[in-house]
Amino acid sequence: MYVVANGNSFITARGSIGPGEEIRESDFANKATFLKRVADGRIVIGKTNAQLEKEACEKRKAAEKAASEEADRKKQEAKAKAAERVTLAEAALENAQSVQTAAKEAADKVVKDIKANRKPQFDDLAKKIGICEKAVKETESASGKAKPEDKEAAENNVLAAMEALEAAKKELKDAELAIEESPELKKALDAAEKAADSVIAAEANLAEAKEAAGKAE
Repeated sequence: MYVVANGNSFITARGSIGPGEEIRESDFANKATFLKRVADGRIVIGKTNAQLEKEACEKRKAAEKAASEEADRKKQEAKAKAAERVTLAEAALENAQSVQTAAKEAADKVVKDIKANRKPQFDDLAKKIGICEKAVKETESASGKAKPEDKEAAENNVLAAMEALEAAKKELKDAELAIEESPELKKALDAAEKAADSVIAAEANLAEAKEAAGKAE
């Protein structure tokens, strides 16, 4: 196809033909004139402005389509990754919860085993406290009935019985504290606490994953 070169124009039977417009041999009086204009560069082989504009438009649309498709691909990829992250976070939370349950059960078992092993000791202490409580009641009753000359001795007996009761109660408290401070229980409780922290962290991670998944929609 021949078109008018830039900076040129021709008056033809079809009217004025300007730069970038199609021009034909039939637009000239004879072929020789047409070929002369081709030879001197006023007419060139090429595409019309309309064709160039159309091609540019098509190229632009193709680029826009490719960009849109790429953006959509990236969005779908982001959604898939976000969904996978949620799935992994849910699995991690479920695992953390299982570990926490197992750790709690292990700690409870340690307490149960320790108490079972020390049951004779606690039974003896309970019995001892019962005896001391009975002694307190008996000495208080005797003190209330004591003659004036025996009153001081009777009150001293009450104080001694009460001191013995407090001492027995302290033994029980110390025995209970010894269970809490036993290395086995401390180890089990530490494991349970770490498991609980892991659950909290897994819950936070899942919440973040779900928030990210929501933004990826």
